[in-house]
Amino acid sequence: MASAEEHYQRLLARHYTWMRGGFDSKVREYGKVLEELGVSTRRRGKALDLGAGSGFQTAALAGLGFRVVSLDSSETLLRELRERTFGREVRTVLGDMRDVGAYAAEGPFEAAVCMGDTLTHLGSFDEVSILIGDVHDVLEEGGKLVLEFRDYAEELKGVDRAIPVRMDDDKIMITFLEYEPLHVNVHDVVFLKQADGWTTQKSAYKKLRVSTEKVIESLTQTGFRLVEAREERGFSVIVGRA
Repeated sequence: MASAEEHYQRLLARHYTWMRGGFDSKVREYGKVLEELGVSTRRRGKALDLGAGSGFQTAALAGLGFRVVSLDSSETLLRELRERTFGREVRTVLGDMRDVGAYAAEGPFEAAVCMGDTLTHLGSFDEVSILIGDVHDVLEEGGKLVLEFRDYAEELKGVDRAIPVRMDDDKIMITFLEYEPLHVNVHDVVFLKQADGWTTQKSAYKKLRVSTEKVIESLTQTGFRLVEAREERGFSVIVGRA
């Protein structure tokens, strides 16, 4: 089974913006979410976007006045991000978010986000806790961390494990989930309409079964003060203040 990085390289990177519903609509959505969560800059401070993808959160943060450092392990997605945020104060970093050295020198940061289910790409909950601690160390005093992820603690059963992601006249994407004690195996299948019929692209990777309760516990043990925890559009959203 592929790693998250391999899975994106093989399949998801070239379909990512489409499968999430389009760039402009997601930027508007995340801009509204971040404003509602009280993420703002007092003096055009820096924000850190971990697992930035094609730039939904980066563009939203830039729109709120931040100078943004955007880290992702996919050069394909970072290339798209740079094209879509051209002219904004955005710096991209190709790297692994588990490597604090990839972004620490860019700080301190007034805000940090890890959204869009990126947190579940980590291999273990120990790695989640280490990441939270690393981010705490690069935030300014009072800086906010926003985490967004799917809580896979509860298993879907039977045919409910087959999830339609998006479809239009020329492209269909579905996901099938298989549960293990600590991980969920995610099988992504994309059907593409060609002149002579439909073709299939597919790949699979593991996601970590992260629970909201454990993330909150890790935040508070690290030194964050819990600001808010809620369900939003099928995701758990947690905000901590350093």
